[in-house]
Amino acid sequence: MIKKNKKTIIRKGLIYFGLILYALFVLFPFAIMLISSFKHKEETIGAFTWLPQLGVTIRGYLNAFEKVASSTSIVEGFFNTLWIIIPPTIIGLLVSSLSAYAFAKMRFRGKNVMFGLLIATMMVPGIVTLVPSYIIWDYLGVTVNAPFLPLMIPGMFGAAACVFFMRQAFYAIPDSIIEAAKIDGLGPFQCFVRIVLPLSKPALLAQGILGFVGGYNDYFGPLIYLKSDYQTLQIAVSVFSDRYSGDWPSILAANVIAIIPTVLIYIFAQKYFIEGITAGGEKG
Repeated sequence: MIKKNKKTIIRKGLIYFGLILYALFVLFPFAIMLISSFKHKEETIGAFTWLPQLGVTIRGYLNAFEKVASSTSIVEGFFNTLWIIIPPTIIGLLVSSLSAYAFAKMRFRGKNVMFGLLIATMMVPGIVTLVPSYIIWDYLGVTVNAPFLPLMIPGMFGAAACVFFMRQAFYAIPDSIIEAAKIDGLGPFQCFVRIVLPLSKPALLAQGILGFVGGYNDYFGPLIYLKSDYQTLQIAVSVFSDRYSGDWPSILAANVIAIIPTVLIYIFAQKYFIEGITAGGEKG
């Protein structure tokens, strides 16, 4: 018994040591970025030091919040990003959940074939449809009159990956609960809204976070479609980096500001995020 306890302690100790080492490996670049953002420009040239030798300065952050000429500031880019990605994130999550509910809990002919075709679309790289999509939007005149719509409308139709994970989460809900609700007089949509969605909050939140972060970090799409007055945060940070080329504290400060929202979202929602990912891994 004592030998088994020793082996268990050693095994757990090695596991925790590996996890701590991996966490430090992941956090190391962020620590360098955060520390360097408070340094003077001269200190970022040459060997890295953990403590600022010339004192702490917030000049980089002041530069990051400054608006220059007609370019989009970091703050404006942030709000542009929010109003572009929040509607497709919410509507797309609802549409994906409706589709997942049909595949998980409803019976109809060809369900497995249709689901297989849906999953197969995940194998098509987005770059393949980039040019045809742009040609279609340009033909409709959207790229000139409303360049933000190509970034919003496709996401409102849901995503195959979201359908897959939500379907797995819905499978974990016992059919007996839904059957009891039907006996009480609830229709399919009422069962979805009043029974399935409330029981799937962690999975919904997890997929919502993933969708939000994906849109928040999107750079290529806004670069192609958006004009200077509609620049998102990622484009604004890129333009800012070009303008302050060589001024590493300012560039790093802008990047610190850009990642703060996603870090805060994960910190406050990590419990539900982990539960949602676990629910998505349930075997159907």
